[in-house]
Amino acid sequence: MSELKEGAIVTGEVISTKPFGAFVKLETGESGLVHISQISSKYVEKVEDVLQVGASVKAKVLSIDPSGKISLSIKALSDDRPARDNKRGGGDRRGGSRRNNNNNPTDFEDMMKKWMKSSEERLSALAAKQKKNR
Repeated sequence: MSELKEGAIVTGEVISTKPFGAFVKLETGESGLVHISQISSKYVEKVEDVLQVGASVKAKVLSIDPSGKISLSIKALSDDRPARDNKRGGGDRRGGSRRNNNNNPTDFEDMMKKWMKSSEERLSALAAKQKKNR
């Protein structure tokens, strides 16, 4: 059984990347997974864009399931997480105001452009396939 505890800060080396995340060999000799959603607070399209095999990383242990699988988060340690606005009087039930959020609009716009391009390509391919089958 692992000596690690949830919430512990660990250091390790990326030993492989997959479309869903990166496997990290920890100093304890155990391996854990950093899911793609836990790599960065910014959108990560491909794991290899952010993490390379052999890179040293620092992560937080999110959970250890009964079978010993270790779930890690690099994002939990980063300083670029959006700040929480807990002031009263905001228009959002979660405590902040949705009108004055600090999210970077260019990140969202870039994601939207990529999504639109991908969507248009898929629609074009579908239309061509349907036209061919007629």
